[in-house]
Amino acid sequence: MPSANQDGRQSLEINYNLSNISLDQHTASEHVIVDAELQRWQISYSHPLNKAWTLIVDVPYQSISGGSLDSFIEDFHRTFNLPDGNRKGWPRNRLYVDYAENNRTIYHLDSTQAGIGDIAAQVGWHFDTSRSHTTSLWLGLKLPTGDADHLMGSGSVDISATLAAGQTLNDDLHLYEQASMSLLGNGSRLSEQQKHLVWSGALGVSWALTTKLDVVTQLQMHSAAFDSQLKILGTSTQFAIGPRYRLQNWLMALSITEDVVPDSAPDVQFQFDLSHRF
Repeated sequence: MPSANQDGRQSLEINYNLSNISLDQHTASEHVIVDAELQRWQISYSHPLNKAWTLIVDVPYQSISGGSLDSFIEDFHRTFNLPDGNRKGWPRNRLYVDYAENNRTIYHLDSTQAGIGDIAAQVGWHFDTSRSHTTSLWLGLKLPTGDADHLMGSGSVDISATLAAGQTLNDDLHLYEQASMSLLGNGSRLSEQQKHLVWSGALGVSWALTTKLDVVTQLQMHSAAFDSQLKILGTSTQFAIGPRYRLQNWLMALSITEDVVPDSAPDVQFQFDLSHRF
């Protein structure tokens, strides 16, 4: 979530996201199988243009492969009594992505891919920056720098508008909200089913355990980006939780994300964030 940079300093953030997905879905006319592991590294640079405006540039590098987490995720789901989807009986650590329409294959991928993803930039206006609450408006632009044929990007130029807000209730409790509207260009994959307007949002709570350690929970959701009855191409809601550790100029966060509605998103995602202000 974009945040106000009220101290007038630049920041550099490194984010690592590891997700694993295993599903087999079909409707009367569509059939999709996805068995894959995705890794995404992203470097984000934040630069305050003045007291009211901030520029953020995101440069991702990502890969898709068979991975190595299938056994771990099955044990994790079993331990916490979570749905295991279509994993039983499937080969471990396999990469297989196949989408068919009316029994005709539209897209297929079974070899490991890696490369630069879609580079994005945001400019934010912090029009409310009091001690107890903050509000900012962000405009974003995403460029099709990733190879869409190998699932490294969407193949389209997208623009977005985001309203982000936060409230400090007391020394220990902080709330934040975000609502976004994205206008999608003509993508390279499933272009006939693609929608051009997508809504997303997030609600989060940060609870301070100590002066340096927080626990952050977040509920995030988005509307469907494709006109399809398949769950993976429809609306999605996910829940994330994890610790966040703060030092004077450093911030480190860990989180785990689960799909609230099974098979509407990757089964599980692990995230690591490290940022430095200078």
